[in-house]
Order: sequence, then structure tokens, then C-alpha cells
Amino acid sequence: MLFNSFEFLFLFLPVVLVAYYLARRHVSHLAALFLLNLASLVFYAWWDVRNLPILIASVAINHLFARAMARWGNQPWLALGILFNLSVLGFFKYADFLIGNANALAGADIPLLNVGLPLAISFFSFQQISFLVDVARKKTAPGHIFSHMLFVSFFPHIVAGPLVQHHQIAAQFADADRKDDIWNNLGIGLTIFAIGLAKKVLIAENIEPFASSLFQFAERGGEPGLVAAWVGAIAYSLQIFFDFSGYSDMAIGLARCLGYTLPINFNGPYKSASVVEFWRRWHITLSHFLRDHLYIPLGGNRLGEMRRSINLMATMLLGGLWHGAAWTFVIWGGLHGLALTVNHYWAKYGPSGWFDGRRKILAIGLTFAFTTIAWVFFRAESWAGAGRILAGMFGFSGWGLGGFELEAIAWVIFGLGIVWSLPDTPEVFSDVIDEQSMKDAQIKPKPGVRWRFGRGAALAAAAIFFLSVLNAWKTSEFIYYTF
Repeated sequence: MLFNSFEFLFLFLPVVLVAYYLARRHVSHLAALFLLNLASLVFYAWWDVRNLPILIASVAINHLFARAMARWGNQPWLALGILFNLSVLGFFKYADFLIGNANALAGADIPLLNVGLPLAISFFSFQQISFLVDVARKKTAPGHIFSHMLFVSFFPHIVAGPLVQHHQIAAQFADADRKDDIWNNLGIGLTIFAIGLAKKVLIAENIEPFASSLFQFAERGGEPGLVAAWVGAIAYSLQIFFDFSGYSDMAIGLARCLGYTLPINFNGPYKSASVVEFWRRWHITLSHFLRDHLYIPLGGNRLGEMRRSINLMATMLLGGLWHGAAWTFVIWGGLHGLALTVNHYWAKYGPSGWFDGRRKILAIGLTFAFTTIAWVFFRAESWAGAGRILAGMFGFSGWGLGGFELEAIAWVIFGLGIVWSLPDTPEVFSDVIDEQSMKDAQIKPKPGVRWRFGRGAALAAAAIFFLSVLNAWKTSEFIYYTF
């Protein structure tokens, strides 16, 4: 079920909201959580009911590992739990990738398994690992399996994040005494949801054809010129931002409609003046996971500059592979690992004042250009296709527009205007977003950029939602659904 589908907007969501609040008010908090859990499992199974047993089994087995750690200590249960989650993820996501590479290297003919990729397995596998590590570090307790199931399956974030840590949400689920400010929850939640829906439906969906036409043209053997290559590549940069940022806004908004707070996942990443800053603003919860569960355990920056560089490369290579079972994703991660390493050396040994005044504008432009070039590997279906686009971007295939319409350039200019001139959602809603979430995302409220609950804000949100629904007749998946 898609957040931007009519069955979700006008059937699933209204029924869940009414049932949840009625149960909270007239039955019990536990009954409301039961309904929310059931609704989340229905939401997940809607995509493919065959995936549901995998999700339930993952929760049950990880809960047993957590209980074992709480009772008998971390060893060997933590290691076994992490191995279990990585094995499940590896089997479903990487088995055919490994078989294909083995066949290519050894000239073998091992048949592919073709097991299919369960929806959201990358996200809930990482959440389970985070849960086990937090239990081992005494940051959270295993709790009831009912709460564990809801932590993993909660429908606003199950499919594509944010990656929620157990201690960030478990206490909220357990708080039976909190008072529901229903209209405030709905006012704030639906407004944030409407903004996310607009990002997806009104912007990402309209930019997508221009990005797809470039990559399809290159896959067919076409050689785009300089202008066509850059317009199409920037179109994809904007598409993936508005698509994934829109999903994250919708997730946060939906959770707030029910009275819950999810962590912030985006904060104007294309305004970053360095790749280090980009990863503090882009997919923030994944950045935190990779930092806490991979980069720091590898040694972080504690063992010297060379070791830090190696740790950064290893972290980003594995982060790229997490996104997809293809070498193009590994190269994308490797490029970011290399850029992070260069960024750290530049900050230490480069000229001072690079991020001040007019130089900062240049730094933002260079950072955006780099991320756009790297996105080519992320989006391309083959090495050959990526190579043709990069050749065009570096001027090796002429200067021509290559059949691109002026409409594509107009949409690119429009998209860049939004990301570079307007505040991102967390900045606008800084007064009503949980203070800890703002702190975790390193977001400082900006004076003069505040959302105020009132008639004007309600009318604006209603207008945005109405326009989005009018354009939601073509419901397409979110990009991160495939990960």
C-alpha cells in the first residue's frame, strides 16, 4: 500500500485514526496498541502477504535473542543475533548477486535462487540489529514482544524509514497515561504529511520522466551531450530528494497524527558545503546507524588519519552495498567514502575560510555537482549506461541538448530554486517537533521561519493536499521501496 494511493488516503488512514482514538478513549491503551499493531501488519501484508511470515519470524527470533541477553548476558547471544539478521538479509538480497559474481569469475553455471526481495527487509534488518545492540548496551530493555512487533512494523516507517532506534519509540508506546491532544496531533501531522505528499506527487513525479529518459537513452546506447547529461542527472538528483524526503515527511506526519514522534531524516542536504555536511543532512538516521554500528566499532577516528580513512571507505562501501546488490551501488558508496576522506584532509590542511562568504556558495555548488555525478552510478542499470552519461557530463560527447525539451530545464530550475531558497520541513516545524529529535539531527531553529497553527496554515495545508490528490491518479512506488 502506497502513502500516495487512494486506498491509503481515503480508506486505510481514516479507519486507523478513528479506531485508534476511539480505542484509546473508550477501551484501553493496550487495545489501541493492538489495533495499531494489527493495522501495521495489514499495511505490510498488502504489498505481498507472503512477506508477512518473514517479518513475524524476524521479530520473534530477535526478541528471543534480546531476552537471552537480558537474562544470561550478551555473549554469545548478541553475536548470534547480528549474524542471524545479516544472514537473512544476505540470503534474500545478496545470494543471487554473489552467485552471479562467482559464475563470472569461475566460469561456473550455478543456478540463481530467484527468491525475491521481501519488502523493507533492509530497513527492518538494520532496526533489529540496532535493537539488539541497544539491549546489550543497556540503552533499552527487551520489553514485551507486542511492543517489539509494533516497533518494527509501525506502518509510518516500516517500508522506508526513518530508521528508528528502540529507545526512541518504545517509551512512547508504553506511555498509557499521556493525554491525547487529538486536534493538535492531526493539525500538525496532516500538515507535515501534506507537504511530503506534495514533494512526491507534485514535484518528484513530474521530474521523474526527464531523469528516466536520460538513463533509458544511455542504456540503449545513446550518447547524451553535455547539456542533456547534466539536465537529466540533476533531474534525478531532484527526483530522489523530493521522493525520499517526501516519504520521510509523510512518515513523521502520520506518526504525529497518532501522537508519536519519529526522528528527523532530512534537513536540506543540497545546501551542504561539504560531503561531511551532506551526510549530516541526508538520510540522517542511516548516517547515525552506520556511524554507531560500523564506523565507530571499526575504530572511527581514534587510531590516526590513515585508519580513519580506511574506516570511512569501509563504512561507505558497505553502506552503498546496503542500498542494492550491484557493483554500481558499491562504486556510489566508494565515491562518497573517498570524498569524505578528502573532505577531512582538506578541513585540516586546506586553506582557511573556505566555507565563509562567497566561497561557501562555491563549496555548495561543488558538493552538489559531486553528489549529482555520484547519483549516476546509483541510478544507472549498467556500467555502460553510467559511462555514457558521465562521458556526456564531462563534455566528451558534444554540447548538444540531445532532444531534451525546454520543459526539463524549467523543472530543474524550479526544483533547484526550492531546495536552495526555501527552508526544509524540520526548520519550518521546529517549534512543534520533539526537541530531542532536533538535537539528534543537529538542527538549530531559525528565527522567522516558524509554522503557526491557525486558519491560514490550515487552509494552506488543505490546498496543498487537494492539489496533491488531484495529481495522485498515477500512483508510483517510492524509490527506496526497492531497497
